[in-house]
Amino acid sequence: MFKLKRIAEVCSRFANKKILVFGDVILDRYIFGQVLRISPGAPVPVVKVDSEEIRLGGAGNVAANIDQLGAKGLLLGVVGADSYADEISQLKKNGNWVISDPANQTIVKTRIISQRQQIVRVDREGKIRMSSTVMDQIKAVVNAAEMDAVIVSDYAKGTVNAEVISLLKARAAALRIPIIVDPKPPHFDFYRGVTGVTPNLKEAEAMAGNPIVTDQDVALALNRIRRKFKTDFALITRGGMGISAVKKKRKIFHLPAFSHEVFDVTGAGDTVVAVLTLALAAGADLREAVALANAAASIVVEKIGTSQVGLEELQIRLKFILKQH
Repeated sequence: MFKLKRIAEVCSRFANKKILVFGDVILDRYIFGQVLRISPGAPVPVVKVDSEEIRLGGAGNVAANIDQLGAKGLLLGVVGADSYADEISQLKKNGNWVISDPANQTIVKTRIISQRQQIVRVDREGKIRMSSTVMDQIKAVVNAAEMDAVIVSDYAKGTVNAEVISLLKARAAALRIPIIVDPKPPHFDFYRGVTGVTPNLKEAEAMAGNPIVTDQDVALALNRIRRKFKTDFALITRGGMGISAVKKKRKIFHLPAFSHEVFDVTGAGDTVVAVLTLALAAGADLREAVALANAAASIVVEKIGTSQVGLEELQIRLKFILKQH
């Protein structure tokens, strides 16, 4: 952990940073209401709607977290040419490099929530198809972009493929900037040679090839993942158990979870990779960056749905954590 003066120093550099976020862009829709009775026609709850919201999800939520901290999240992905794509454009007005392609449909997840409880989720999605025209547009954007780090937000919806990952790795190497991946099982082979990976427990088990139950299992998995994928570092988000991480030629370290109350873990991994990468781009070392990401995650799980963390609330939470521990 580090001192408040160091926190302020790292956070003061956020405003100048540009982070390219490439991946599966999702529109999250929320319908909030009250369940007052059961339907007479079927044994299902009847929800009286109070309000509706739209939010950026997937890679969009990663970019939104970066924006909320005062930096510039440069969002690149593929959506359809439909009304949902228009809603994404309304939500992400700056740094929006999302490609609207009529051959695809925008991925939409609609959640119906009553009394802070999710009742059902309705998904509209199809596999994103990456045509040669779309690939050419992506190449042009990536090769022209000025950025301080790259995040790949992989939800296994089709946007992330071997060709794009190779392009991003080459661009990151040329600029000497980190490229960090929030991974998904179907694409593990793509990630070899990136700066770091941030799997959750289930993803880490698949990447390492061993079950993770004890702290010893975590240590074994972290070392296997880092060596297998030739990364500079690897970390595992462990939900209520916090975050464990290891850097090349360094000892494994662990930070416990600090949330007061967990309401919804949706998007917590997005927040972790966003804050971690932004902190590294701002000059933090890995332990400092993980501490910031861990604190940010402790805030978003106390909120409903995909959410972001503001700079002031992040600093307040870190101040509280440092006093308590």
